[in-house]
Amino acid sequence: MTFEIPAASGRGHMPAPALAFAVVICLLLAGCTGLSVPTPLIAESDPTATPSPSPAPVTLLTPEPERCAGGRLRVGDLAAVGDEWGGGVQSAIEIARAWRPDAQLVTMQVGCAPLEAGFRWQGTFYSRTAQSFFLSDTGMSEPAEIDPASVPALPLDEVDFRELHLALARAGYEEDAELNPATGVTVRLNAATDPFGPPGTPQGLLYHVAVVDQGNVQDLFVSSPGWTIHSYQDRD
Repeated sequence: MTFEIPAASGRGHMPAPALAFAVVICLLLAGCTGLSVPTPLIAESDPTATPSPSPAPVTLLTPEPERCAGGRLRVGDLAAVGDEWGGGVQSAIEIARAWRPDAQLVTMQVGCAPLEAGFRWQGTFYSRTAQSFFLSDTGMSEPAEIDPASVPALPLDEVDFRELHLALARAGYEEDAELNPATGVTVRLNAATDPFGPPGTPQGLLYHVAVVDQGNVQDLFVSSPGWTIHSYQDRD
């Protein structure tokens, strides 16, 4: 359809009615032809990738060796004996003092407790008033007709099972080397009035262990503070 707009007359200006009519016609044509302003295209952006959290580092813990494994005391257990020395000896002292208040520790033997992964503290005490020895683990006492001055008390503050463990390691004994279950490890004084150990062993604090090696038993006496090892086999 074609519409003609009347030509301008007079001074060359389009009359107002004619101008309004022309505007209306243009609007109608735009609506009929479906003309519209195109919608601008917006480029789609890729979604931002969320970084995955880093997995937590895996820490591998080396299990601590079981003490008294299989009910056997080993060289490697001696360090743990040192760690528990204070509590173990105190429990034995409390038992002995209940027997006699003046009981003094003379010898301590440490082994493995039966049917459990723990240590057995076997203290031997002496009472001047009772003139007797007392075993803290069994509660049994035994009269002793000896000079009380000849019984040396164990110097508790000098006992060091960790150094004993190191002395045996330096001598080449492996951590899993077993100690004779009948004797375990014993610590006491080697005194002139009450000798302990092979002849020639220095007086003072002395440890005894019996190491089982391929069916053979080696009796070793380790003196402190020098941490030298003595044996009856050395004198053969």
